[in-house]
Amino acid sequence: MEIKEYDAEYAYDSNLDVINIEVNQDIPHKETIELEFGVFMDFNQNDLPINLEIISASKLINADKKSLCNPNGNVTVIVGSDVIEVNVLFKFEDGDELVNFKVLNDLPFSVSETNLALI
Repeated sequence: MEIKEYDAEYAYDSNLDVINIEVNQDIPHKETIELEFGVFMDFNQNDLPINLEIISASKLINADKKSLCNPNGNVTVIVGSDVIEVNVLFKFEDGDELVNFKVLNDLPFSVSETNLALI
C-alpha cells in the first residue's frame, strides 16, 4: 500500500475551541464523515483525507487552550476495509499527547494510509 504524505496547515481558534488541520493544497472536497461526536474528517474525490476538524478540542485532547495554539506533530489516517483509524500526535513543550479516533468504514472508502505533517 502506498502511503500518501502531505503538509497540513494547522489552525486553532481558542474562542471556539476548534482545531482545523487541512492539507496544504487546493484539493476538492467530496465527503465528510463524523469519526466521533465533534470530530469530522473530509475526504477528496480519490477517498484520501484532506481535512480534520476537532470541536471542543481542549477537552478531547486533554490540553489547555494555550498549548493548542502552536503544537508540532502529525496525523496518521489508516483506512482499512472495515475501519477508519485516525491518530493525532501533538508534541507540546511539556510532553506528547496521542489522540485516537475510530469509525466503521461502511461507505466504503478505499484502503489507504495518509500522513499529514503539521506546519
